[in-house]
Amino acid sequence: MARIRSAWEIALEKTRDIEIDEQKYREGTLEKEGMALAGGYLNNTDKPFDEVVAKYSSYSPEDLAIVRKGMAGTIISNISLPSDDIFRLRFDRNCDLARLVSGNNPEVDGLMHQVGDFLQQYIDARAAFVDRMQQQIRQAMEENPEGVNSSQYSQIISQNLKKMEAQYSDALENTKETLRQLLA
Repeated sequence: MARIRSAWEIALEKTRDIEIDEQKYREGTLEKEGMALAGGYLNNTDKPFDEVVAKYSSYSPEDLAIVRKGMAGTIISNISLPSDDIFRLRFDRNCDLARLVSGNNPEVDGLMHQVGDFLQQYIDARAAFVDRMQQQIRQAMEENPEGVNSSQYSQIISQNLKKMEAQYSDALENTKETLRQLLA
């Protein structure tokens, strides 16, 4: 009669010859540390920037390049179209990180300043569009209360906001690619 092997025995047999690439593991760990360092600063407004700088400076030059890669990824992934004016605090903290990672590169600093202005422009344009549409709806309701189809206006507003968001998103993605190259 054949012996029935357990799933554990089969798994051990299949993984017996697998070797761990210690260098890749180390690099992955350092990159995750960079991501955590940047993310911890962005998500905790009480965390002083000096702590981030001290931790960042504690890495050896070869490790720092990998940590910087993780931090750069976090910086870029945290740049997105905002939904309200509160984005500024988090964005300013992201700018601090970009300056640190780039070694105070004026080109990166200038680009981040432009991105901040662009994001504020998006917030302002979105609010102005919604205000215009609300005025048009009020005016239409005053002129012909029974003839106003609120779901039609809602659909028009939604479609136009999606178009606006797509246009701004495309421009932002191009800028993020430039930033990715500068932080590499």
